[in-house]
Amino acid sequence: MNPYDYVKREPYKLYINGEFVQSVSERTFDITNPASNEVFATAYTGGRADVERAISAARDAFDHGPWGKMTNPQRSRLLLRARDLLSQRAEEFAALEALDCGKIFAGALHYDVAQALDGFEYYAGKARCLEGKVVPVDGGGRYLNYVMWQPYGVVGEILPWNCPLLMGAGKIASILAAGNTVIIKPSSWASLSMLAMAEVLHEAGFPPGVVNIVTGSGSEVGTALVESPLVDMVSMTGGTETGRKVIADSSKTIKDVALELGGKSPNIVFPDIDWESAVKWTVLGFTLGAGQVCVSGARLILHRSIYDEFLAQLKAECEKMIPGDGFDCENGVNLPSLIHPDHAARVWSYIEKAKAEGARLVAGGIPYTDPALAKGNFVPPTVFADVTPEMTIFREEIFGPVLSVTPFETEQEAIDLANDTPFGLAGAVFTNDCGRALRVAEAIKAGQIYINTYYSKGMNESPAAGWKESGLGVAGLYKYMRSKTVFVDMDKRASER
Repeated sequence: MNPYDYVKREPYKLYINGEFVQSVSERTFDITNPASNEVFATAYTGGRADVERAISAARDAFDHGPWGKMTNPQRSRLLLRARDLLSQRAEEFAALEALDCGKIFAGALHYDVAQALDGFEYYAGKARCLEGKVVPVDGGGRYLNYVMWQPYGVVGEILPWNCPLLMGAGKIASILAAGNTVIIKPSSWASLSMLAMAEVLHEAGFPPGVVNIVTGSGSEVGTALVESPLVDMVSMTGGTETGRKVIADSSKTIKDVALELGGKSPNIVFPDIDWESAVKWTVLGFTLGAGQVCVSGARLILHRSIYDEFLAQLKAECEKMIPGDGFDCENGVNLPSLIHPDHAARVWSYIEKAKAEGARLVAGGIPYTDPALAKGNFVPPTVFADVTPEMTIFREEIFGPVLSVTPFETEQEAIDLANDTPFGLAGAVFTNDCGRALRVAEAIKAGQIYINTYYSKGMNESPAAGWKESGLGVAGLYKYMRSKTVFVDMDKRASER
Protein backbone atom coordinates (compact mmCIF):
# COMPACT_ATOMS: atom_id res chain seq x y z
CA MET A 1 0.00 0.00 0.00
CA ASN A 2 1.16 3.47 -0.91
CA PRO A 3 -0.74 5.82 1.41
CA TYR A 4 -0.22 8.78 -0.90
CA ASP A 5 -2.38 7.05 -3.51
CA TYR A 6 -5.36 8.06 -1.38
CA VAL A 7 -4.45 11.76 -1.41
CA LYS A 8 -6.09 14.21 -3.81
CA ARG A 9 -3.74 16.18 -6.03
CA GLU A 10 -6.05 19.19 -6.21
CA PRO A 11 -6.89 21.23 -3.07
CA TYR A 12 -9.50 19.70 -0.77
CA LYS A 13 -12.70 21.75 -0.85
CA LEU A 14 -15.09 22.95 1.83
CA TYR A 15 -18.44 21.17 2.06
CA ILE A 16 -21.36 23.58 2.29
CA ASN A 17 -25.05 22.97 1.54
CA GLY A 18 -24.40 19.63 -0.11
CA GLU A 19 -21.69 20.96 -2.43
CA PHE A 20 -17.89 20.81 -2.50
CA VAL A 21 -16.81 24.41 -2.93
CA GLN A 22 -13.76 26.63 -2.89
CA SER A 23 -13.47 29.16 -0.09
CA VAL A 24 -14.58 32.69 -0.86
CA SER A 25 -10.98 33.89 -0.54
CA GLU A 26 -9.66 30.97 -2.67
CA ARG A 27 -6.70 30.81 -0.27
CA THR A 28 -5.22 27.40 0.57
CA PHE A 29 -3.06 25.95 3.31
CA ASP A 30 -0.49 23.15 3.30
CA ILE A 31 -1.12 19.77 4.87
CA THR A 32 2.09 18.19 6.18
CA ASN A 33 3.14 14.77 7.45
CA PRO A 34 4.31 15.25 11.07
CA ALA A 35 6.77 12.35 10.73
CA SER A 36 8.75 14.28 8.11
CA ASN A 37 7.16 17.76 7.98
CA GLU A 38 6.82 17.32 4.23
CA VAL A 39 3.85 18.87 2.43
CA PHE A 40 1.68 16.24 0.75
CA ALA A 41 -1.67 17.99 0.17
CA THR A 42 -3.45 21.34 0.26
CA ALA A 43 -6.91 22.48 1.30
CA TYR A 44 -8.95 25.63 0.98
CA THR A 45 -8.88 28.03 3.91
CA GLY A 46 -12.33 29.05 5.03
CA GLY A 47 -13.17 32.41 6.54
CA ARG A 48 -16.07 34.27 8.10
CA ALA A 49 -17.93 34.51 4.77
CA ASP A 50 -17.74 30.74 4.33
CA VAL A 51 -18.97 30.18 7.89
CA GLU A 52 -21.94 32.45 7.22
CA ARG A 53 -22.80 30.44 4.10
CA ALA A 54 -22.59 27.21 6.11
CA ILE A 55 -24.70 28.58 8.97
CA SER A 56 -27.35 29.80 6.54
CA ALA A 57 -27.45 26.36 4.89
CA ALA A 58 -27.67 24.54 8.23
CA ARG A 59 -30.35 26.95 9.47
CA ASP A 60 -32.47 26.48 6.37
CA ALA A 61 -32.03 22.71 6.42
CA PHE A 62 -33.24 22.53 10.02
CA ASP A 63 -36.05 25.06 9.79
CA HIS A 64 -37.42 24.38 6.31
CA GLY A 65 -35.72 21.34 4.76
CA PRO A 66 -36.70 17.67 4.79
CA TRP A 67 -34.37 16.93 7.73
CA GLY A 68 -36.77 18.26 10.36
CA LYS A 69 -39.62 16.19 8.93
CA MET A 70 -37.70 12.92 8.89
CA THR A 71 -38.61 10.21 11.36
CA ASN A 72 -36.05 8.85 13.78
CA PRO A 73 -35.82 5.53 11.89
CA GLN A 74 -35.11 7.44 8.66
CA ARG A 75 -32.23 9.31 10.30
CA SER A 76 -31.00 6.03 11.74
CA ARG A 77 -30.86 4.42 8.32
CA LEU A 78 -28.81 7.32 6.93
CA LEU A 79 -26.31 6.94 9.77
CA LEU A 80 -26.04 3.21 9.08
CA ARG A 81 -25.50 3.97 5.40
CA ALA A 82 -22.65 6.32 6.35
CA ARG A 83 -21.18 3.61 8.54
CA ASP A 84 -21.22 1.10 5.68
CA LEU A 85 -19.60 3.53 3.25
CA LEU A 86 -16.90 4.42 5.75
CA SER A 87 -16.23 0.73 6.34
CA GLN A 88 -15.63 0.24 2.63
CA ARG A 89 -12.95 2.95 2.80
CA ALA A 90 -11.41 1.89 6.14
CA GLU A 91 -7.84 1.52 4.84
CA GLU A 92 -8.04 4.89 3.06
CA PHE A 93 -9.20 6.73 6.16
CA ALA A 94 -6.57 5.06 8.34
CA ALA A 95 -3.92 6.10 5.83
CA LEU A 96 -5.16 9.69 5.71
CA GLU A 97 -5.30 9.89 9.49
CA ALA A 98 -1.77 8.48 9.82
CA LEU A 99 -0.40 10.87 7.20
CA ASP A 100 -2.14 13.93 8.58
CA CYS A 101 -1.65 13.31 12.32
CA GLY A 102 1.53 11.23 12.40
CA LYS A 103 -0.34 8.24 13.85
CA ILE A 104 0.70 4.62 13.67
CA PHE A 105 -1.20 3.21 10.67
CA ALA A 106 -2.19 -0.03 12.42
CA GLY A 107 -3.50 1.94 15.40
CA ALA A 108 -5.42 4.29 13.13
CA LEU A 109 -7.00 1.32 11.33
CA HIS A 110 -7.83 -0.88 14.31
CA TYR A 111 -8.70 1.85 16.80
CA ASP A 112 -9.51 5.23 15.25
CA VAL A 113 -11.41 3.89 12.24
CA ALA A 114 -12.97 1.12 14.32
CA GLN A 115 -14.23 3.65 16.87
CA ALA A 116 -15.52 5.91 14.10
CA LEU A 117 -17.51 3.01 12.64
CA ASP A 118 -18.81 2.12 16.07
CA GLY A 119 -19.88 5.74 16.62
CA PHE A 120 -22.10 5.73 13.54
CA GLU A 121 -23.50 2.29 14.42
CA TYR A 122 -24.14 3.15 18.07
CA TYR A 123 -25.87 6.45 17.43
CA ALA A 124 -27.88 4.97 14.59
CA GLY A 125 -29.37 2.72 17.25
CA LYS A 126 -29.82 5.56 19.73
CA ALA A 127 -31.63 7.64 17.10
CA ARG A 128 -34.50 5.13 17.28
CA CYS A 129 -34.66 5.23 21.07
CA LEU A 130 -35.10 8.91 21.89
CA GLU A 131 -37.53 8.87 24.79
CA GLY A 132 -39.08 11.34 27.17
CA LYS A 133 -41.02 10.64 30.35
CA VAL A 134 -44.35 11.23 32.03
CA VAL A 135 -44.18 13.04 35.38
CA PRO A 136 -46.95 12.56 37.98
CA VAL A 137 -48.23 15.98 39.11
CA ASP A 138 -50.76 17.16 41.65
CA GLY A 139 -52.57 20.17 40.27
CA GLY A 140 -55.98 19.59 41.76
CA GLY A 141 -57.28 17.99 38.61
CA ARG A 142 -56.42 15.43 35.93
CA TYR A 143 -53.21 16.79 34.52
CA LEU A 144 -50.79 15.15 32.13
CA ASN A 145 -47.20 16.34 32.43
CA TYR A 146 -44.71 14.95 29.97
CA VAL A 147 -41.10 15.79 29.22
CA MET A 148 -39.76 15.52 25.70
CA TRP A 149 -36.28 15.97 24.28
CA GLN A 150 -35.78 18.05 21.17
CA PRO A 151 -32.73 18.98 19.08
CA TYR A 152 -31.13 22.37 19.60
CA GLY A 153 -31.22 23.16 15.89
CA VAL A 154 -27.91 24.30 14.42
CA VAL A 155 -24.81 23.02 16.23
CA GLY A 156 -21.28 24.30 15.76
CA GLU A 157 -18.73 21.57 16.47
CA ILE A 158 -15.06 22.52 16.93
CA LEU A 159 -12.77 19.49 16.72
CA PRO A 160 -9.26 18.86 18.11
CA TRP A 161 -6.23 17.78 16.13
CA ASN A 162 -5.25 14.68 18.11
CA CYS A 163 -8.10 12.32 17.11
CA PRO A 164 -10.07 14.10 14.38
CA LEU A 165 -11.56 10.99 12.75
CA LEU A 166 -12.54 9.17 15.93
CA MET A 167 -13.98 12.25 17.62
CA GLY A 168 -15.37 13.81 14.47
CA ALA A 169 -17.35 10.71 13.52
CA GLY A 170 -18.72 10.29 17.03
CA LYS A 171 -19.72 13.96 17.26
CA ILE A 172 -21.33 14.02 13.81
CA ALA A 173 -23.25 10.81 14.48
CA SER A 174 -24.59 11.95 17.87
CA ILE A 175 -25.49 15.44 16.62
CA LEU A 176 -27.42 14.02 13.67
CA ALA A 177 -29.03 11.26 15.72
CA ALA A 178 -30.42 13.98 17.98
CA GLY A 179 -31.96 15.68 14.92
CA ASN A 180 -29.67 18.71 14.63
CA THR A 181 -27.83 20.11 11.66
CA VAL A 182 -24.13 20.84 12.06
CA ILE A 183 -21.17 22.92 10.97
CA ILE A 184 -17.89 21.11 11.63
CA LYS A 185 -14.72 23.14 12.13
CA PRO A 186 -11.69 20.78 12.03
CA SER A 187 -8.32 21.82 13.40
CA SER A 188 -6.01 23.54 10.90
CA TRP A 189 -3.37 21.00 11.94
CA ALA A 190 -5.58 17.99 11.16
CA SER A 191 -8.39 18.60 8.66
CA LEU A 192 -7.93 15.79 6.15
CA SER A 193 -10.13 13.03 7.58
CA MET A 194 -13.11 15.37 8.04
CA LEU A 195 -12.75 16.73 4.50
CA ALA A 196 -12.80 13.14 3.26
CA MET A 197 -15.72 12.37 5.60
CA ALA A 198 -17.76 14.92 3.66
CA GLU A 199 -17.63 12.54 0.68
CA VAL A 200 -18.99 9.68 2.80
CA LEU A 201 -21.87 11.76 4.19
CA HIS A 202 -22.66 13.16 0.75
CA GLU A 203 -22.85 9.70 -0.79
CA ALA A 204 -24.91 8.43 2.15
CA GLY A 205 -27.66 10.85 1.13
CA PHE A 206 -27.92 13.39 3.93
CA PRO A 207 -29.97 16.35 2.66
CA PRO A 208 -28.09 19.53 1.67
CA GLY A 209 -27.18 21.75 4.60
CA VAL A 210 -27.48 19.02 7.24
CA VAL A 211 -23.69 18.61 7.45
CA ASN A 212 -21.25 21.38 6.58
CA ILE A 213 -17.46 21.28 6.97
CA VAL A 214 -15.43 24.49 6.99
CA THR A 215 -11.68 24.54 7.53
CA GLY A 216 -9.80 27.57 8.77
CA SER A 217 -8.36 29.24 11.84
CA GLY A 218 -9.97 29.18 15.23
CA SER A 219 -9.72 32.95 15.49
CA GLU A 220 -11.81 33.40 12.34
CA VAL A 221 -13.89 30.29 11.63
CA GLY A 222 -14.28 29.19 15.24
CA THR A 223 -15.11 32.67 16.51
CA ALA A 224 -17.67 33.21 13.75
CA LEU A 225 -19.42 29.97 14.74
CA VAL A 226 -19.47 30.79 18.43
CA GLU A 227 -20.64 34.38 18.01
CA SER A 228 -23.41 33.78 15.47
CA PRO A 229 -26.96 34.23 16.79
CA LEU A 230 -28.11 31.67 14.20
CA VAL A 231 -26.08 28.90 15.86
CA ASP A 232 -28.07 27.39 18.72
CA MET A 233 -25.35 25.45 20.48
CA VAL A 234 -21.56 25.09 20.32
CA SER A 235 -19.48 22.09 21.32
CA MET A 236 -15.70 22.18 21.49
CA THR A 237 -12.95 19.69 22.28
CA GLY A 238 -9.54 21.18 22.93
CA GLY A 239 -7.39 23.09 25.37
CA THR A 240 -8.72 24.80 28.46
CA GLU A 241 -7.61 28.28 27.36
CA THR A 242 -9.53 27.87 24.11
CA GLY A 243 -12.50 26.74 26.18
CA ARG A 244 -12.39 29.96 28.16
CA LYS A 245 -12.48 31.97 24.92
CA VAL A 246 -15.46 29.95 23.67
CA ILE A 247 -17.33 30.70 26.90
CA ALA A 248 -16.54 34.40 26.59
CA ASP A 249 -17.55 34.62 22.92
CA SER A 250 -20.73 32.59 23.43
CA SER A 251 -21.88 34.94 26.17
CA LYS A 252 -22.73 37.50 23.49
CA THR A 253 -25.66 35.34 22.39
CA ILE A 254 -26.19 33.29 25.61
CA LYS A 255 -26.05 30.00 23.73
CA ASP A 256 -25.54 26.60 25.29
CA VAL A 257 -21.96 25.38 25.30
CA ALA A 258 -20.44 21.92 25.84
CA LEU A 259 -16.69 21.74 26.41
CA GLU A 260 -14.31 18.79 26.57
CA LEU A 261 -11.03 20.30 27.72
CA GLY A 262 -7.57 19.48 29.00
CA GLY A 263 -6.37 17.21 31.74
CA LYS A 264 -3.48 16.30 34.01
CA SER A 265 -4.68 12.91 35.08
CA PRO A 266 -3.26 11.03 38.08
CA ASN A 267 -2.30 7.37 38.00
CA ILE A 268 -2.01 6.01 41.56
CA VAL A 269 -0.01 2.80 41.97
CA PHE A 270 -0.05 0.92 45.29
CA PRO A 271 2.42 -1.86 46.23
CA ASP A 272 -0.09 -4.74 45.97
CA ILE A 273 -0.23 -4.83 42.19
CA ASP A 274 0.19 -7.10 39.24
CA TRP A 275 3.58 -5.68 38.32
CA GLU A 276 3.62 -6.58 34.64
CA SER A 277 0.14 -5.16 34.07
CA ALA A 278 0.74 -1.99 36.10
CA VAL A 279 3.98 -1.18 34.25
CA LYS A 280 2.41 -1.90 30.87
CA TRP A 281 -0.61 0.34 31.48
CA THR A 282 1.48 3.10 33.06
CA VAL A 283 3.73 3.29 29.99
CA LEU A 284 0.79 3.14 27.60
CA GLY A 285 -1.02 5.69 29.74
CA PHE A 286 1.45 8.45 28.94
CA THR A 287 2.89 7.36 25.56
CA LEU A 288 -0.22 6.43 23.54
CA GLY A 289 -0.40 8.82 20.62
CA ALA A 290 2.92 10.28 21.80
CA GLY A 291 1.08 11.52 24.88
CA GLN A 292 -1.29 13.62 22.78
CA VAL A 293 -4.37 12.27 24.53
CA CYS A 294 -6.45 14.44 26.85
CA VAL A 295 -6.92 11.67 29.45
CA SER A 296 -3.23 10.71 29.36
CA GLY A 297 -1.92 9.42 32.71
CA ALA A 298 0.71 12.15 32.92
CA ARG A 299 1.12 12.11 36.72
CA LEU A 300 2.31 8.85 38.27
CA ILE A 301 1.69 8.84 42.02
CA LEU A 302 3.82 5.93 43.15
CA HIS A 303 4.07 4.25 46.56
CA ARG A 304 7.45 4.85 48.11
CA SER A 305 8.01 1.16 48.98
CA ILE A 306 8.16 0.22 45.26
CA TYR A 307 9.43 3.56 43.99
CA ASP A 308 12.91 2.67 42.75
CA GLU A 309 12.06 -0.76 41.37
CA PHE A 310 9.01 0.51 39.48
CA LEU A 311 11.01 3.41 38.03
CA ALA A 312 13.67 1.00 36.81
CA GLN A 313 11.05 -1.06 34.99
CA LEU A 314 9.50 2.06 33.50
CA LYS A 315 12.88 3.15 32.18
CA ALA A 316 13.47 -0.26 30.61
CA GLU A 317 10.08 -0.27 28.88
CA CYS A 318 10.47 3.29 27.62
CA GLU A 319 13.82 2.45 26.08
CA LYS A 320 12.21 -0.36 24.10
CA MET A 321 9.88 2.01 22.26
CA ILE A 322 10.70 2.58 18.59
CA PRO A 323 9.96 5.99 17.03
CA GLY A 324 9.45 6.45 13.33
CA ASP A 325 7.10 6.72 10.40
CA GLY A 326 3.70 5.28 11.28
CA PHE A 327 3.69 3.08 8.18
CA ASP A 328 6.98 1.36 9.08
CA CYS A 329 5.37 -1.72 10.60
CA GLU A 330 8.21 -4.06 9.60
CA ASN A 331 10.58 -2.34 12.00
CA GLY A 332 8.12 -2.38 14.87
CA VAL A 333 7.57 1.39 15.07
CA ASN A 334 5.26 2.10 18.02
CA LEU A 335 6.00 5.71 18.95
CA PRO A 336 4.49 8.31 16.60
CA SER A 337 5.56 11.88 16.08
CA LEU A 338 3.97 14.94 17.61
CA ILE A 339 1.52 16.84 15.45
CA HIS A 340 3.50 19.99 14.58
CA PRO A 341 6.96 21.56 15.06
CA ASP A 342 5.42 24.32 17.22
CA HIS A 343 3.85 21.77 19.51
CA ALA A 344 7.05 19.73 19.70
CA ALA A 345 8.94 22.89 20.69
CA ARG A 346 6.36 23.48 23.42
CA VAL A 347 6.86 19.96 24.81
CA TRP A 348 10.65 20.37 24.75
CA SER A 349 10.29 23.64 26.68
CA TYR A 350 8.48 21.75 29.45
CA ILE A 351 11.25 19.13 29.53
CA GLU A 352 13.88 21.81 29.93
CA LYS A 353 11.83 23.57 32.59
CA ALA A 354 11.53 20.32 34.56
CA LYS A 355 15.30 19.93 34.51
CA ALA A 356 15.74 23.53 35.65
CA GLU A 357 13.27 23.12 38.50
CA GLY A 358 15.12 20.11 39.90
CA ALA A 359 13.13 17.09 38.71
CA ARG A 360 15.30 13.98 38.29
CA LEU A 361 15.49 12.71 34.71
CA VAL A 362 15.02 8.92 34.60
CA ALA A 363 14.38 8.26 30.90
CA GLY A 364 14.37 10.19 27.64
CA GLY A 365 14.65 13.95 27.74
CA ILE A 366 17.29 14.10 24.97
CA PRO A 367 16.49 14.68 21.26
CA TYR A 368 16.98 11.82 18.83
CA THR A 369 20.11 12.09 16.69
CA ASP A 370 18.91 9.94 13.78
CA PRO A 371 18.64 12.30 10.75
CA ALA A 372 15.33 10.74 9.65
CA LEU A 373 13.80 11.33 13.08
CA ALA A 374 15.24 14.84 13.22
CA LYS A 375 13.10 15.77 10.20
CA GLY A 376 9.94 14.97 12.14
CA ASN A 377 8.44 16.04 15.44
CA PHE A 378 9.65 13.17 17.62
CA VAL A 379 10.05 13.32 21.39
CA PRO A 380 11.28 10.25 23.31
CA PRO A 381 9.24 8.88 26.24
CA THR A 382 10.50 11.06 29.08
CA VAL A 383 10.19 10.23 32.78
CA PHE A 384 10.95 12.65 35.61
CA ALA A 385 11.14 11.39 39.21
CA ASP A 386 10.92 13.24 42.52
CA VAL A 387 8.42 15.73 41.11
CA THR A 388 6.77 17.94 43.70
CA PRO A 389 3.36 19.65 43.40
CA GLU A 390 5.06 23.03 43.03
CA MET A 391 6.81 22.04 39.81
CA THR A 392 5.40 23.11 36.46
CA ILE A 393 5.28 19.60 35.01
CA PHE A 394 3.10 18.49 37.92
CA ARG A 395 0.56 21.26 37.34
CA GLU A 396 0.35 22.07 33.63
CA GLU A 397 -0.85 19.93 30.74
CA ILE A 398 2.09 19.13 28.45
CA PHE A 399 0.29 16.96 25.86
CA GLY A 400 3.35 14.95 25.01
CA PRO A 401 5.09 11.73 26.18
CA VAL A 402 6.28 13.21 29.46
CA LEU A 403 5.60 11.54 32.83
CA SER A 404 6.02 13.17 36.23
CA VAL A 405 6.51 10.76 39.16
CA THR A 406 5.72 11.68 42.76
CA PRO A 407 6.06 9.37 45.78
CA PHE A 408 3.42 8.80 48.47
CA GLU A 409 3.10 6.73 51.66
CA THR A 410 -0.55 6.75 52.75
CA GLU A 411 -3.81 6.31 50.88
CA GLN A 412 -5.00 9.77 51.87
CA GLU A 413 -1.73 11.33 50.73
CA ALA A 414 -2.19 9.69 47.32
CA ILE A 415 -5.73 11.05 47.06
CA ASP A 416 -4.63 14.54 48.07
CA LEU A 417 -1.86 14.50 45.45
CA ALA A 418 -4.27 13.22 42.81
CA ASN A 419 -6.72 16.04 43.49
CA ASP A 420 -4.07 18.77 43.72
CA THR A 421 -4.84 20.04 40.23
CA PRO A 422 -7.28 22.41 38.54
CA PHE A 423 -8.16 19.61 36.11
CA GLY A 424 -10.60 16.75 36.58
CA LEU A 425 -10.75 14.72 33.39
CA ALA A 426 -9.59 11.21 34.30
CA GLY A 427 -7.59 9.15 36.77
CA ALA A 428 -6.50 5.62 37.56
CA VAL A 429 -5.71 3.42 40.53
CA PHE A 430 -3.75 0.15 40.54
CA THR A 431 -4.23 -2.17 43.51
CA ASN A 432 -5.43 -5.71 44.23
CA ASP A 433 -7.39 -4.47 47.25
CA CYS A 434 -10.95 -4.13 45.97
CA GLY A 435 -12.11 -1.92 48.84
CA ARG A 436 -9.17 0.43 48.44
CA ALA A 437 -9.68 0.58 44.66
CA LEU A 438 -13.31 1.64 45.05
CA ARG A 439 -12.55 4.13 47.83
CA VAL A 440 -9.82 5.84 45.85
CA ALA A 441 -11.84 5.81 42.62
CA GLU A 442 -14.69 7.53 44.43
CA ALA A 443 -12.35 10.07 46.03
CA ILE A 444 -10.57 11.18 42.84
CA LYS A 445 -12.28 14.34 41.55
CA ALA A 446 -12.54 13.47 37.86
CA GLY A 447 -15.19 12.35 35.41
CA GLN A 448 -13.58 9.08 34.29
CA ILE A 449 -11.67 6.60 36.48
CA TYR A 450 -9.84 3.40 35.51
CA ILE A 451 -9.07 0.58 37.95
CA ASN A 452 -6.16 -1.75 37.08
CA THR A 453 -6.24 -0.56 33.47
CA TYR A 454 -6.00 2.65 31.49
CA TYR A 455 -8.20 4.28 28.82
CA SER A 456 -11.90 3.84 28.24
CA LYS A 457 -13.17 0.55 26.88
CA GLY A 458 -16.56 2.03 25.85
CA MET A 459 -16.03 5.31 24.06
CA ASN A 460 -19.64 5.59 22.88
CA GLU A 461 -21.52 3.52 25.43
CA SER A 462 -19.95 5.23 28.44
CA PRO A 463 -18.95 8.79 27.59
CA ALA A 464 -17.41 10.80 30.40
CA ALA A 465 -17.62 14.49 31.20
CA GLY A 466 -14.77 16.54 32.61
CA TRP A 467 -14.85 18.05 36.09
CA LYS A 468 -13.37 21.37 37.20
CA GLU A 469 -11.38 23.01 34.38
CA SER A 470 -11.58 19.87 32.25
CA GLY A 471 -15.03 20.41 30.88
CA LEU A 472 -18.51 21.80 30.91
CA GLY A 473 -21.80 20.15 30.05
CA VAL A 474 -23.21 16.63 30.05
CA ALA A 475 -21.81 13.80 28.01
CA GLY A 476 -23.39 11.68 25.30
CA LEU A 477 -26.37 12.08 23.01
CA TYR A 478 -28.38 14.36 25.26
CA LYS A 479 -25.58 16.89 25.19
CA TYR A 480 -27.05 17.87 21.82
CA MET A 481 -30.67 18.02 22.97
CA ARG A 482 -32.74 20.12 25.34
CA SER A 483 -35.78 19.24 27.37
CA LYS A 484 -39.29 20.63 27.02
CA THR A 485 -41.97 20.15 29.67
CA VAL A 486 -45.61 20.08 28.54
CA PHE A 487 -48.64 20.37 30.85
CA VAL A 488 -52.06 19.24 29.63
CA ASP A 489 -55.35 19.82 31.46
CA MET A 490 -57.22 16.54 31.05
CA ASP A 491 -60.36 17.66 32.94
CA LYS A 492 -63.35 17.72 30.57
CA ARG A 493 -64.77 20.66 32.45
CA ALA A 494 -61.93 22.76 31.12
CA SER A 495 -63.71 23.01 27.78
CA GLU A 496 -66.83 24.28 29.46
CA ARG A 497 -65.16 27.16 31.28
